[in-house]
Amino acid sequence: MKIRNKITLWITGAGLLAGLLFSIIITYELIEQPYELLDGELESQAYTLLAGLSSADKGLFPQEDMSMLDSLGRLYWFKMFNRQQKVVYSSAMTGFVNLPLKKKSGSYNINCAIPPEISYLECDNNNRVTFRVRVFTIVFAGQEYIVQIARPMEKLQEEITDLIIAIIVGLLIYTVALLLFGYFAAGKILQPIADINTLALEISEKTLDKRIPLGSTQDELYTLSLSLNRMFDRLQFSFLRQKEFIANASHELKTPIAMQRLFFNEAQQRDDLPREFAARLDGQMKTLYRMDRLVKNLLDLSALEGRETFSAQTIDLSNLMTSVVAEFQEIIEAAGIHLVLEVEKTVRIQADGEKLRQMLINLIDNGIKYNRQEGGELRILLTTKQNDVHIEVFNTGPGIPGQELAQVFEQFYRVEKSRATALGGSGLGLTIVKRIVELHHGTITLTSEPDSWTRARISLPSSQGNEDVHLM
Repeated sequence: MKIRNKITLWITGAGLLAGLLFSIIITYELIEQPYELLDGELESQAYTLLAGLSSADKGLFPQEDMSMLDSLGRLYWFKMFNRQQKVVYSSAMTGFVNLPLKKKSGSYNINCAIPPEISYLECDNNNRVTFRVRVFTIVFAGQEYIVQIARPMEKLQEEITDLIIAIIVGLLIYTVALLLFGYFAAGKILQPIADINTLALEISEKTLDKRIPLGSTQDELYTLSLSLNRMFDRLQFSFLRQKEFIANASHELKTPIAMQRLFFNEAQQRDDLPREFAARLDGQMKTLYRMDRLVKNLLDLSALEGRETFSAQTIDLSNLMTSVVAEFQEIIEAAGIHLVLEVEKTVRIQADGEKLRQMLINLIDNGIKYNRQEGGELRILLTTKQNDVHIEVFNTGPGIPGQELAQVFEQFYRVEKSRATALGGSGLGLTIVKRIVELHHGTITLTSEPDSWTRARISLPSSQGNEDVHLM
């Protein structure tokens, strides 16, 4: 479960628990208050009824004026008991409804059915009425009596039911509102973390100088951002030291490699060497050649890592591509490869000419080395469309498996390691190509059909229109 959902649930749970406790307390108070008022009313009306009674030796009798007792008897159920719990007086309503006496309970509710004769009382759909009953002891005319008085409260019961339903509905609405608020609040709480995550994802080996902005308040997020920035400082320092080491080591290796190549070249010119030794010397010369090429590629790649080495100017890409292809003409013919060159005339672009030349050399060199030994084909295209320049290098050959297409741009990665070593490959050619394309704000895609062909497509930004196509 996501942290945002967890925070939402915690906020909702805490708020709902608080709301539920508050609702229980309020509901209890709202329900008890009417009962307390009603109990006070019953006690008051009991004394009023007693005021209409007279005491005698044989019991209690109504006074001559019965109007008060008759009017109250229609609203209140009333009984008086002596010490032996015999009824000494009862109101008219007791003849229709019998309410049990619970001496231990001062106040209680009784739900019972009412006959049609007292239909003037409010009742539910099943002709049942809830009575509020009050029982207490009173001294009247020098004697102690138990008074039981009750009043129907169907309307109050309905109001209490409506109140409970309203509170439940309110709690449901409150829960939904809490969920929405909790989700929104969780998003606000986690937004700084999301911003930190976005910035951290943007920081790569090419953007190690970026840092996470520190907030104005020195809270936990401030501490987290500070720790991450310090980690990025250490990574940047290590990365720069690594690149510096590679560049320095490659530069230092150039001179001894050049001296060894000169020595091997002079040794190969001698005619008095044994045949077996001459063959071994030739193999060592090829190994030295691969080492020289690797060092050169490392230096080139190290130089490409710094944008300060990028020098853009307006160049004629058509002439540049034609001249690079001309340098490979003899190699292409010697390999028996059929060349198709389609170049639009006068395609001008703002770019670093030397780097584009290096990019084309690497692509064409790969197209020749990894082509078919017989009947191979190499197609080199240059076209423009709207504000983009498109370069395509297509060659027949063994191709690249689909699962390895995304890895060929990685440093030192080779699809066929044995063949790449035999052909002098270092695994840095396409890495350099991709870096040059990125420096020019372009894109490169590689597609291939195993055992058939490979195609590299490059798109570079330009503002030049289409010209005539020159076929070669």
